[in-house]
Amino acid sequence: MTGRKNAMLTTEDRRWLTGEKTYDGQHAKQQRYQRRKDIRERVYNSMLDFSILFEELEEDEWRETLGEVDDAGRQWRDADDDLQAGVRDGLAFLLRSVGIGALIREDGSASGTIPERMVTTAVRRAGHRDGMLVESVSVDIDATDVGVPELLEELEDGGTISPSGLYLLMESGVVDTDVVQECLRDQLFDEPTEEV
Repeated sequence: MTGRKNAMLTTEDRRWLTGEKTYDGQHAKQQRYQRRKDIRERVYNSMLDFSILFEELEEDEWRETLGEVDDAGRQWRDADDDLQAGVRDGLAFLLRSVGIGALIREDGSASGTIPERMVTTAVRRAGHRDGMLVESVSVDIDATDVGVPELLEELEDGGTISPSGLYLLMESGVVDTDVVQECLRDQLFDEPTEEV
């Protein structure tokens, strides 16, 4: 994951963000500051580049870069798992950046908010690019605010958490998913040893 060619993030940025690289010593604070500043600038400039890509990248190059989705929108041809995860997480990153979390937490009503305007405009622009007039866009969000600290407290107190709560803990990074997978393997596939 961290050894790819430079892109929005450099190899060193990836190593630092994932904890493979640390800054120690006399100038560590300045080095961390500079790394964060460089990342912010590249992310900002990359967002501006998306306008150029959207308007100017030829269809053949678009498909060659990202693969192609079938006419029904159900099958993504030529897109590996990493690319699909990158697109998914890119959308999540952008939605979070425009305040989708606060919107969901508030009351789920998107009317007039920045996320609603961004999603609506993006869908309309994408539709227009494919020769369609998008007359309306509707996104229905049904969410429950379950905080990670509360889930951890429930576990510590010996309580039970729901499957979605467990999923939230794993997605939050608080739980080591390798350990969870090993526990599941032990529970599901290891046969108990008989005591003699």
